[in-house]
Amino acid sequence: MSGAAGIPWERYGLIAEFAYRFEDRHSPFGKTKLQKLVFLLQELYDVKSLYRFSLHTYGPFAAKLRRDLDIVDSLEGVGVEMVGTGLRGYHIAPGNLNEELREKGKCFITSEHVSKSLDQLVREFGSYSAKELELRSTVIFVHRHAKIPEGEDGRRKLRQLVKDIKPRFSEHEIEEAVRELEKKEHISFG
Repeated sequence: MSGAAGIPWERYGLIAEFAYRFEDRHSPFGKTKLQKLVFLLQELYDVKSLYRFSLHTYGPFAAKLRRDLDIVDSLEGVGVEMVGTGLRGYHIAPGNLNEELREKGKCFITSEHVSKSLDQLVREFGSYSAKELELRSTVIFVHRHAKIPEGEDGRRKLRQLVKDIKPRFSEHEIEEAVRELEKKEHISFG
């Protein structure tokens, strides 16, 4: 999947594409949101072989994606800027060479499957906050990686596992996320 000289233009182009797609949206787009959206793109829409995710403080996380974001920032495909005071946060925007990096990853980004998947992902999850994406991506990660039984026992076990991993979320918030993901047919218990 890498281009000339082994440079992963498809991954770099995807990061630039996300910054481009979220430039004019009202919800903030930062590092956590990027991590969760790429995870969801892979897990829910079957866009594979980009990154390996593990469970981290804020949900699924890929160290290689963090490194790639730094590279794309240095190539001016995106601009990453710290925002806010107190709690650190970041804002990712298209950089001066955003179009050029998207062009280098064009074969991947504009392939029918990836393009449709990106459209659906942004439509379905684009307005969610980083916190909302953290919860939903954690639910999906646990559902995919834990032995979850069928039926109501499975729902209960999933909610309990997510609560153990993410105690800052209320049981109600977790239940809502599980129900929503089940309704959208992203998870099932039977």
